[in-house]
Amino acid sequence: MKVAPNKRVSGLVKVRGSFSDLQGVSPYCTVLQTTEFSDETRMVLSNRLFETLEVLFDSPYQPMPYPQHESCEQFAEPFCKAVLNDVFHQQTATQRGYVHNWRGIYDQLHKVILAAVYNEVLDVIEYCAAWLSRVCKLRNVLYDAYNKIFEDEHVGYRFLSGHIVPITDEVELGAVDAACSNPIDGCRKQIQKAVTFISDRQNPDYKNCIKESISAVESACQVIVGDEKATLGDALKKLEDSGVRLHPSLKQGFSKLYGYTSDQGGIRHAEGMFESNVTFEEAKFMLVSCSAFISYLIAEYGKRGN
Repeated sequence: MKVAPNKRVSGLVKVRGSFSDLQGVSPYCTVLQTTEFSDETRMVLSNRLFETLEVLFDSPYQPMPYPQHESCEQFAEPFCKAVLNDVFHQQTATQRGYVHNWRGIYDQLHKVILAAVYNEVLDVIEYCAAWLSRVCKLRNVLYDAYNKIFEDEHVGYRFLSGHIVPITDEVELGAVDAACSNPIDGCRKQIQKAVTFISDRQNPDYKNCIKESISAVESACQVIVGDEKATLGDALKKLEDSGVRLHPSLKQGFSKLYGYTSDQGGIRHAEGMFESNVTFEEAKFMLVSCSAFISYLIAEYGKRGN
């Protein structure tokens, strides 16, 4: 049976990078998705979660290679109970001998991903990825997989140090990611805390993000100059004695940033002493700047054989 040309149906398929997309006939969404996700994006996110659970919890089905992956069938029941308890706040106790079906739990997660507001979709993805990565020892494989989806689907977020954070620039993200893996223990933990503060979608704490960011720089400088009690201002003056030569303007710039965190905004002061109206843009600037500076300091210090 033939169909008249004027009755042809459009919108039945949507393929990124396809003829229709590239020719602009029916272009795929290229706007950065931040507070709303398309139906196509939601389905892709949900499909990846299903594929991951199927690979990990159904041993006969192993199409997706995970480096150093071992059978995780034994973790299916703990995963189900964790999601019921932590995500849905539902009863986990059942009749004796009952075993939860991960597919049933996935069905609940799938409904959330397709219908919930954007922040709850990200909450679900973040929780499941963190739990599976930690318990099933996937390292960064799952985070990388979701970051690829975020990139392909023009989603304005990325996984960074186990948290989903807003991004505007891949270079900025790379700077923070490198600092989150730096070899100085205290400094690394402070940057990771800063990421946690800025990435909290319900109650972001920009003030403490800045505080931890500049404190991480201070920690790095203390280790380099060998004085754990030195303030950042004092440590910057001693860097050259440890073989790290900074341009005077760069040194002065970070001294002023340190002063900014100590001003009447009360960023590094005790809670309640001052009102502080720190914005996301300020917090992101400090996090990125401090992260890049930390990596620079460590690289320069390492050149001297340290």
